[in-house]
Amino acid sequence: MAPFPWCEDFCFHLGDIYTRLRVVSRMKAGGRATGHVVTMSEIFKSHEECENPRSSLIEGKPGMGKTTYCKKLVYGWAIGKQETGGFLPSFKIVLFIKCRDMKGDLWAAIDDQLLPRGIDEAEKEKFFNFIRRNQSAVLLVLDGLDEVSVSKLPMFAEIIQGRLLPKCYLVVTARHEAGVQVRRHCDTLLEVEGFTEEDARNFITKYFKTRENLAKTLIEEIGKDKKLKDMAANPLNTALFCLVCEDFEGVFPESRTELYVEIVQCVLRRYKQKKQLPVNGEDFIEEYGTQLKHLGGIALNGLLEDNLDFDESQLGNHKSELPGFGFLSVQPGGSKLRPRRRYAFLHKSFQEWFAAYYLSRRLIAKEISPSEVAVDKCFIQQLKEVLPFVFGILSARCEETTVILVKSITSHLNQEVDEVRDRWFRVVLDCIKECKEENDLPTRLSRDFGSLLQLEFVSLERSNVCDPDVVILAEALKTNTTLKSLHISFNAIGEEGAVALAEALTSNSSLRVLNLGTNRILGPGACALTGLLKRNTTLTELLVPFNNILDSGADALAEALKCNVSLSRLDLSFNNIGHPGATTLAGAIKCNGTLTDLRLSGNKIGDAGASFLADAVQVNANLKMILLAGGSIGDAGATSLAEALKCNKTLKDLGLHDNDIGDSGTTALAAALECNNSLERLDLSSNKITDHGALALSNSLKSNT
Repeated sequence: MAPFPWCEDFCFHLGDIYTRLRVVSRMKAGGRATGHVVTMSEIFKSHEECENPRSSLIEGKPGMGKTTYCKKLVYGWAIGKQETGGFLPSFKIVLFIKCRDMKGDLWAAIDDQLLPRGIDEAEKEKFFNFIRRNQSAVLLVLDGLDEVSVSKLPMFAEIIQGRLLPKCYLVVTARHEAGVQVRRHCDTLLEVEGFTEEDARNFITKYFKTRENLAKTLIEEIGKDKKLKDMAANPLNTALFCLVCEDFEGVFPESRTELYVEIVQCVLRRYKQKKQLPVNGEDFIEEYGTQLKHLGGIALNGLLEDNLDFDESQLGNHKSELPGFGFLSVQPGGSKLRPRRRYAFLHKSFQEWFAAYYLSRRLIAKEISPSEVAVDKCFIQQLKEVLPFVFGILSARCEETTVILVKSITSHLNQEVDEVRDRWFRVVLDCIKECKEENDLPTRLSRDFGSLLQLEFVSLERSNVCDPDVVILAEALKTNTTLKSLHISFNAIGEEGAVALAEALTSNSSLRVLNLGTNRILGPGACALTGLLKRNTTLTELLVPFNNILDSGADALAEALKCNVSLSRLDLSFNNIGHPGATTLAGAIKCNGTLTDLRLSGNKIGDAGASFLADAVQVNANLKMILLAGGSIGDAGATSLAEALKCNKTLKDLGLHDNDIGDSGTTALAAALECNNSLERLDLSSNKITDHGALALSNSLKSNT
């Protein structure tokens, strides 16, 4: 059943264009996620953590194309156009299994989902034995691990660990929250990266291959609206844009919620036209509100019970209408064990929208209260994607209830334990982002959220935070008076987010620690932070490692350091800063009176940069730690720093790991240690020191106290 025009060929349009994954190293404790783009043929390519990968986990947000990617892979194999590229084995059998449809073990699923209905038992066993004997030539695809109940995860973990078919190749797809449960069992972790702007243009062009004017209109509209551009990174959203454009010719949504609202309106209009019913008015959702609320109740119960399909008996009095609307698909032939007709939502995101519609209707009718929603942990577990839709729908129909809901959640959030509190915090950002912008509602909600927030520490590390989220967070910081430490590292924050934070924190007087490590703020983002450092008088720690700020960003921050009166710790590690950036930082250190901890590891500052830093160390009376690991300073740089140590009386920690320092640089440092009486830690590991340098160090330790 394919009620949307894009359902049948979506896979093939998408598969032709979108065959990129971002390879992410398996998450080790404290490890940094590093990645690069790979092609479909490279999902079993060897990498530094596994020489011969057997299992690959593909993670991604809803609608990113995880299932489509797998279908493209299976389709290519089925028609004999399997990509090899030297990394993808030549498979004799590919088994595509939908996780949500597994009622028993793996063998029962293969029988139920893939084999002919009337297959002879002997033939079936012969097929199973072939799989067992030829495991290295078998690819098993388990699609949608996030769509199964928690109670079934141990069964899937057994398969993924290889306890059932240890030599079989395996691909598993899941949303992030489900993937994290099995990551440790997989050889390779991959993430669907999303559409680039070019991908989106190509998809739109193919969709409207006979209506070039509509393709041009949609591409231009997305190109000039940043919100639409951000949404178009999700392949499913791009496909939905095409449908909306086709029906409304130029009217485009402002949020994900509004996009789904327009899709529902489209489908209901087409339903009425098909039934030759009068198409009067524009709000078909209101017209069919009773039926949609019933469908929403089914959707909500299914999500809470980890079921994405349901029996037709649950349609109740609406059995004749709901299947015809076009939001449901009939399960093909049903199950052998349960031959009754069953239905499922076309995509889990549609089920989540309908569940949100049901909840919002109940909130508006006061059948449930905002405080009941606020204390329900389901909304940060099974319903994490539902609550933002609730806010989007509510904000368009009842602003007052939306405001009360934000206040209720914030009051509850203040009482939660750390882990739950941080998860609620992240969900609130998503919720406010979905609200209608009429009457500046998102800004008002953000400021209400900030003013009521009583937390001192928040961590949003690895929480898929991007610029639109940070804009909301920044508005909250403008009115907050309690938050002291904010950690938002390992996300996708860019220049826009950095600008918003800098603006907010110029007036905020509570935040002490800001961790922006491993984001994408780049040089322009670092320049934006200079305004923060020039005007803010309370921030003591700014951490921006792994942000590629380059020399331009270092120069800007250095300029701000000259007049900053509060910062004590600055981490600029791994930012591609060269000796020009190190030189300007050294100049700032000479006149800065508060900085005690400077981290520049992983930058190629060279001996010239080290020399200028050494000059600064000679006159600076505040610095206690300087980390320069991996800075390529060599013997010349080490010798310059050694001269500085002879007169410096405050430095306690000097990190020179992995710097190509040989015996001459080591000998100079050893001589400095004989007269320096402040240094407590000197890291010279992974250099080029021989016996001669080691002897010089040992002799210096005789007099160093």
